Amino acid sequence: MLSVPRWAVGPVMELGTDHRRIEGLIAPGTFNIDPSASAETILATLISAGAVEYMKSGLVDTAKSLGLSPYDILVVASLVQQEANTQDFPKVARVIYNRLHEHRTLEFDSTVNYPLDRREVATSDTDRAQRTPWNTYMAQGLPATAICSPGVDALRAAEHPVPGDWLYFVTIDSQGTTLFTRDYQQHLANIELAKHNGVLDSAR
Repeated sequence: MLSVPRWAVGPVMELGTDHRRIEGLIAPGTFNIDPSASAETILATLISAGAVEYMKSGLVDTAKSLGLSPYDILVVASLVQQEANTQDFPKVARVIYNRLHEHRTLEFDSTVNYPLDRREVATSDTDRAQRTPWNTYMAQGLPATAICSPGVDALRAAEHPVPGDWLYFVTIDSQGTTLFTRDYQQHLANIELAKHNGVLDSAR
């Protein structure tokens, strides 16, 4: 099946024929392919090469130590890639694991935007109310698939998050300064700061 690695077969099959089912399985990078090959062969080659790249980090062993599947780690890495600047990757990964551990919804706008094929800093109430396999406002746990192909830094952060008790984060300025906290009231204050700085729409 398109050379999908064994650790990803289950999640891929759950989405049937949805074209997003293989999202994230092709690692970022440059690959040599046969231009005369069929589309299916090329896709299988890229997925196989992607699996090799991901396994270089010790993905399977790390997943076991975290009590997750390798595919879960890949999905977490994709969220980290979309939600943060590189310097904050390890902290955002920790926020994800903390929220999952406490059975909280992740509430990431990136998972709302993903099936809408767009990238926005914030989303509307209508957007967040849509039930999709990816919307982490509407369902607990991770989205059905990765939402991008995570790079090495994001994957490393998902495998080795920094210690911390944070549950919330928000970027507050155009320079990418991101504030992390466990306290919800402090998070609301941070959001107001982001609005004041024009990073978030006050009519969100």
